[in-house]
Amino acid sequence: MAESAASGEALFGALFEQSAASIAVFSIGGRFLRANPAMCRMLGYTEPELQQKTHLDVIHMEDLEAAAVARAQVISGKAKPRIAQRRYVHKDGSTIWVQMSGVVVRDEAGAPQCTVLVANDVSALQGAVRKSKRRFRRMVEMSSDWYWMQDEQFRFVEVSGLEPELDSDVVVGSARWEIPGLGALPEKAWEQHRAKLERHESFSDFVFLRYNRAGELRYLSVSGEPLFDEKGKFIGYHGVGKDITERARDQKALEESEKRYRALFDVHPQPMWVVDANTLAFLAVNNAAMRLYGYSKEEFLALTADQIRPEEDVDDLRRAFADWSNYYSQRLWRHRKKSGEVIPVKVTSFDLDFAGRRARLGVIEDLTERLMAEERAKHSEQRYRALLESRKGSAPE
Repeated sequence: MAESAASGEALFGALFEQSAASIAVFSIGGRFLRANPAMCRMLGYTEPELQQKTHLDVIHMEDLEAAAVARAQVISGKAKPRIAQRRYVHKDGSTIWVQMSGVVVRDEAGAPQCTVLVANDVSALQGAVRKSKRRFRRMVEMSSDWYWMQDEQFRFVEVSGLEPELDSDVVVGSARWEIPGLGALPEKAWEQHRAKLERHESFSDFVFLRYNRAGELRYLSVSGEPLFDEKGKFIGYHGVGKDITERARDQKALEESEKRYRALFDVHPQPMWVVDANTLAFLAVNNAAMRLYGYSKEEFLALTADQIRPEEDVDDLRRAFADWSNYYSQRLWRHRKKSGEVIPVKVTSFDLDFAGRRARLGVIEDLTERLMAEERAKHSEQRYRALLESRKGSAPE
């Protein structure tokens, strides 16, 4: 019986540590007791850091109440565990979409002892859904919010379709740059816009800022074409306008988020890079990778991933990049530094979309010191065994 229990614990331990799924064990109060490597990678914390937190500390604020209620009902037995999607928060503050399921571990009397969570990161799937929604939204955005017309002095003479509460673009009798409540915009932008109008050229998506009646700063986009009479004389402009405030804010937030992620990537202590999945070209490398391999950033970005491998490993590398069945993989490889030294490494890689290109993020661990330490330990053990054998041979009969 004891042997069977020990075997079960060993099997659970192996599955827990090596599983690609994120697994965590919680106390009934919700505190992390254990977290496997996949869970740590997904949330960005070490296991000791997670052991100082509860499950509510890593759940998105908008999902906190639902998560707390569902967990309490499952522990009390009022509800059965079910598969659900929920948002978690990475250590860097980013949101992770997770498909998760849980189980309550009970003793022989049925009293709850702990809970186990099994989760998979489905952020990539959610991203695809959001992209699909954005494509549909762009189709809708082809329509405009209002129509406008200007005279030959670029003063507004007609506006139609503008909702009163929008209070967005025009004041009849004024030129666009004379409208009250304009937000700050570089003077050069206005100069270029006015110069295009003076040349009687078509323009599209000229964006400027204006405060509405409520004092909110709005981003407004206008497009227009010149108007000419039958004799070819310029008589003004007409065009359409659209309030793009939400889109502009989303873009600004995305750019700021990308800057934060890029900064984290650059200063991460582990060597990291992004490689084009089709051409194997390096698209990005961090400072730690440059230090380990001895290449400058410019030199790295001029290389392909196969150029830092021994020739006999290249075919295997190409097969690995051609296989997109695994979003996440971990393999041992040999890499060649700029100096020519070949080092053993463990590469943990993730598939991702990088600026519209299929790519793979690689996190590299140099195994040189570890293998040398293992080799020293092996030799030490061999010498110890040899010493024992020699003593046995010299012992008196």
